[in-house]
Amino acid sequence: MALSEQVRKGVRTRAALIQAAIGRFASEGFQRVSLTDIARDVGVSPTAVYHYFPDKEALFEAAVDADAEALVTFARDVLTRDVGGSLLELLGRLASGLVTAAHEHPLVGRVLAGADIMTPDRILALPTLAEFRSELAELLQLGQELGLVRRDLDPAVAALGLETVVLNQVAYLVVSGAVEKHEPDARWAAVVDLLDAALRPLPPP
Repeated sequence: MALSEQVRKGVRTRAALIQAAIGRFASEGFQRVSLTDIARDVGVSPTAVYHYFPDKEALFEAAVDADAEALVTFARDVLTRDVGGSLLELLGRLASGLVTAAHEHPLVGRVLAGADIMTPDRILALPTLAEFRSELAELLQLGQELGLVRRDLDPAVAALGLETVVLNQVAYLVVSGAVEKHEPDARWAAVVDLLDAALRPLPPP
């Protein structure tokens, strides 16, 4: 077999393992699933899995990261919409839409709800979220250049804060089983008001 074909086969096998892991971990949870189960689903030997992932935990994180791509794609779409400058409208759409996406991607939903082994720090460290956070920082920097965001803020720090607040709200909504509402609740509106005040440029003296 030519080297390029071996590489392509390896890429396909790794992708298949991740997809199988998403389904297994979403329905059964981390503790109940074995690498043998996932290998059997893909049609490879259990030892072959270790060629791609050092252990079950690494495969789990890769599966969560892959499943989170759909949520990040949705978030990118929301951030490009015109909401008339309303941060409450923007973050409200983002949070409620991510809840819907989390229900459609139950592995991410499990993780956001606090199930299995992922801590908040490990969730934020996922490559997909790290890439999105970088894009959000660039968007905030553009806002600074346009005079819409305070220039004394570090865009990377602000992006981390915004992402953390939204993910915490999404986790709360997932755990509580709340559905999208037309009107934001008072606590969420208060949090967004604080964010809005922190982000907007200070008025001239």
